Amino acid sequence: MKTPEEYFVENVNLPGEEKQQDSYTDAESAFMDKYLGIGNRDVLDELKRVDPRRDSSLPGFMPAPEMDDFGGEGSAEGFEESLKESEEVQLVSFVVGEREYALPIVVIQEVVKKIPITLLPSAPGYMQGIINLRGRVTPVLDLRNLLHKGVGVSDKFVVVCRHKGLQLGLAISAVKTMYRAEKHQLVWGVESEIGVSAEFLLGLYKSGDKLVSILSVDRLVEQILKSEGEGHA
Repeated sequence: MKTPEEYFVENVNLPGEEKQQDSYTDAESAFMDKYLGIGNRDVLDELKRVDPRRDSSLPGFMPAPEMDDFGGEGSAEGFEESLKESEEVQLVSFVVGEREYALPIVVIQEVVKKIPITLLPSAPGYMQGIINLRGRVTPVLDLRNLLHKGVGVSDKFVVVCRHKGLQLGLAISAVKTMYRAEKHQLVWGVESEIGVSAEFLLGLYKSGDKLVSILSVDRLVEQILKSEGEGHA
């Protein structure tokens, strides 16, 4: 079985290196209108562009240089529902605070070392701010704040995902390992299975005494874009 590092080198595509033009996705436009204000989208051009290379990435978690550009809108609507029918799901686990979480490996674009972030005055506490990552507007979520009220080991890395047109960074303490989860080891609809909030969880991975919470990128993106006062659907 490949290590997470080997998988990323061989299989994960690097996002396009092109400068972002006016062709923002609907999700990017909605994010900027909400947090930057309508008419202030040119703020991205004022942010220092970050192009992580191997010396600023988790060793082995950068794609091979010959890979095609990532492009596109990332994982699409209904992607998470399709996972529930899969016979096997590959997961990358990581530490947030002091607890282990996981994401399906196919939604992860890359993992980079923590980089300077521009604060957003109007943003909630669970959003650290934004970065101009390879020319794409990228909000960075503080998972410790969102899931554990800021408790635990400080963040050292950012997991970069792209879902429904929005590039998203998730601040984590460390990448832990990779699991090849079979269908019978996965539990979906976890509200009754755990004693903590399941609002941002897609499911659980169970193996012996091990229990790993699988985060929902879809719900995290919804949390960022939802209107004030709007509850989680």
